[in-house]
Amino acid sequence: MGLEADPSSLTRLLRIPSAGLITRLVADVPSLEPWLIETRRELHRHPELGWREIETTRYIVRELQELGFRVVSGRELLGDANRRGMSSDPIPGEGDTGCIASFDTGRAGPTVCLRVDIDALPIREAESGHRPAVGGFASRTQGVMHACGHDGHIAIGLGVARTLAPLLDSANGKLLILFQPAEEGGRGAQAVVDAGWMAGIDLLLAVHIGLGVPSNTVAVGVDGFLATRKFSVDLAGRSAHAGKSPENGRNALLAACQAALGLHGLAQSSEPGVRVNVGVMRAGTTLNVVPDQALLEFEIRAAEMAGLESLDRRCRTMVEMTAAAHEVNSTISLRGAAESWRNPAAVVSWAATVNSAVNAFGDCLLDHSFGASEDATVLANEVVRHGGAAGIIVLGSDLSDGHHTPHFDFDESVLSRGVLFASAAIGAALEIELSG
Repeated sequence: MGLEADPSSLTRLLRIPSAGLITRLVADVPSLEPWLIETRRELHRHPELGWREIETTRYIVRELQELGFRVVSGRELLGDANRRGMSSDPIPGEGDTGCIASFDTGRAGPTVCLRVDIDALPIREAESGHRPAVGGFASRTQGVMHACGHDGHIAIGLGVARTLAPLLDSANGKLLILFQPAEEGGRGAQAVVDAGWMAGIDLLLAVHIGLGVPSNTVAVGVDGFLATRKFSVDLAGRSAHAGKSPENGRNALLAACQAALGLHGLAQSSEPGVRVNVGVMRAGTTLNVVPDQALLEFEIRAAEMAGLESLDRRCRTMVEMTAAAHEVNSTISLRGAAESWRNPAAVVSWAATVNSAVNAFGDCLLDHSFGASEDATVLANEVVRHGGAAGIIVLGSDLSDGHHTPHFDFDESVLSRGVLFASAAIGAALEIELSG
């Protein structure tokens, strides 16, 4: 269920906000609410898919630079790290999105990182019975929509930057704010790890809106993160005339169909969280030719990494043996992944205390199952491997419909509450002391 940080390393990190910091944040953050809402809505109007968040990144970088942060973006962010799940026909700038803002106080102290994700989904947004459409901030990009709250995550990240920027001269250590590309499909986090950004992190916080947690509630004791892997399968057969000589062909479409059915059969398990889903199939060019090419895209999930590894092996065998039976060639490519995770008990207790200190959310959940996958788990486990601590916090918000649906929308009061909570947690860890 994820790694555990060394308890001795947590004492110096998990501090309680000072009285002066609490007074300042409680006074300042509420005035940001109109700006947060408008920022979220502007981002909602202009969603971009993973690895293609080009204008989104420009918007974020401009805001951060105006606040005085050093910002790393473009090719410099991820360097030569492998970008999983890039499109087959990349556009200019694809893969060089996202950014990280930093402020080094020059004084000894921890390195604290806030991570938010920035990509949208290939979903056509509802045009009626939907608040963004009625309010004039629905997506202006056909077939692309912020249907998971990442627009809100960006607004919270920028709000934390605005809130803490004037206070960092009183801090110790270093602040990083990571605006991560390509979370959907579990693609971007591994590239961030491979680029080395998590190696020096003492404390990582990641946030997510919604996920069954109601408004004015924060979930700090979060577990139930499903480990996942995403695959694409290319099947190559041989074409033939479907009427005159079908026996000369090797039908990639039939192999794909049989593999899809077989893969779904592997989801039968008593182990928790086991899932298989074939979400994409494309094959053939016309009705009178035996199809020589086919594409499958599927994902697997499990509550434990051991269960995921077992399912991975069985799925690969299913695809390879099915392809062999049809005498077609198969190529399986990993396109994304996330890991299992549970917030450590010490982080849970600390986060609950921080929330109580600033009264960001009226209710606090100490036991909440995430019930899905999130590639922040890849970052969190990497931070712990290097001796740091991490927590993934769910910021409660009533939703108009479920995540990844055309009518998705959230209660925007979560934005200022999220900024207040995250600013207090980060400010405490960076030892910001202000006069009351």
